[in-house]
Amino acid sequence: MYRTSYGTYNGDSWEEHCQTFLKIKYEADGYQEMTAHTQGDLGIEGFTRKGDVFQCYCPDGEYESTKLYGHQRDKITKDLNKLKKYKNQLLNFFQGVKIKRWIFLTPTITNKALIAHCHEKAVEYRNDSSMKDLLDDSFDVLVHDEQYYGKEILQARQILKEKISIEVPAPNQQEIINWKQCQTASIIILDRKIGKICENLDESSKAQTTNRYIDLQVRNYIKGQEILNHMQQTYSSAYEKQVRIKNSIATHLEAEVLLTDLSPKVLLNNTLEKYKEALQGENFHDIFEYSVYNDLCHEAIASWLIECPLDFGG
Repeated sequence: MYRTSYGTYNGDSWEEHCQTFLKIKYEADGYQEMTAHTQGDLGIEGFTRKGDVFQCYCPDGEYESTKLYGHQRDKITKDLNKLKKYKNQLLNFFQGVKIKRWIFLTPTITNKALIAHCHEKAVEYRNDSSMKDLLDDSFDVLVHDEQYYGKEILQARQILKEKISIEVPAPNQQEIINWKQCQTASIIILDRKIGKICENLDESSKAQTTNRYIDLQVRNYIKGQEILNHMQQTYSSAYEKQVRIKNSIATHLEAEVLLTDLSPKVLLNNTLEKYKEALQGENFHDIFEYSVYNDLCHEAIASWLIECPLDFGG
C-alpha cells in the first residue's frame, strides 16, 4: 500500500481512481478508457481524441526517494517500449489521431531526475522515424502526480463513495505548553471565558476544570489548524467553503452574545450545533471521514473562544 495526502492506494485502487478522475477531467476531450481485459496491456490506460494518452503506476510500498525514482523510471521506459511493440494495434484505435502527450500518472514525485528521464525519452521517440505514423512531431513525455488532479480526485472519491481522511496527530503536552507560553494574551482570554462556564464549581474544582479545559481547547485549535492547512493545500474548494461558513457564523455570533439570555454552556453547545449543521448542509460529512468533520467543529469553537467572537459577557 502507498499512502499520500489524498489517500492510501495499491495498484488496483490507484488505477480505479485514475480512470474515474480522467473521465471527469477529460470528458470534453473524448476520453476513452482502454480496458486491459479485452485488448491486453498495450501500455496505456486510456486516451483522448486530442492526442493525450495515459499510463498509471502506483508503487507497491513506501520507498525512499532514490528507490521510488528507480521503480518509476523503469516503468516509464518499459511502457513506452510498448508503443513500438503494439504500434499497429494502437493505430487501429487512434484512427489518424497522433499521440501528442504520453502522461505517466503516479501518486507522488519525489525526485526531479524523473522529469529529466521523461524529457530524454520524449526526444528519443520524437527522433525515431519508425514512430512517425503514431507520434506527433511535438510528442512529449510527462509525469503527473495527484496534485494535478486535486479537484477531480475529490469528485472521484465521492463517486466511489470513499470518504477523505486527513491524518494529523494531536499535539502532545509539551506542544500545548509551548503554545500557551507564546500566546499568553489568548490564555488570559480563555481563562476568563472558561471560568464563566465553570462558575458554579467550588474554587478548587473550578481552577482544575478551567486549566484542563484550556488545554483541551488549545489542543483542538492546534490540531484543527493543521487540518485546515492541509485542506487549503489539497482540497482548496472544500477549505474555502468552510472558511465562508465559519466567517458567516462568527460575524453574527458577536451580536448574538450581546443579546442572549442563554447560559455559557448552552450558548457554547448551541454554537457548536449550528456549525455542525452548516457543514452538514454542505455535505462535509459525506466528503470527509467523521474524525475530520468532528475535528473541524471543535477547531471552530476553540478559535472563536481564543479570537473573541464567542464570549459570555462580564
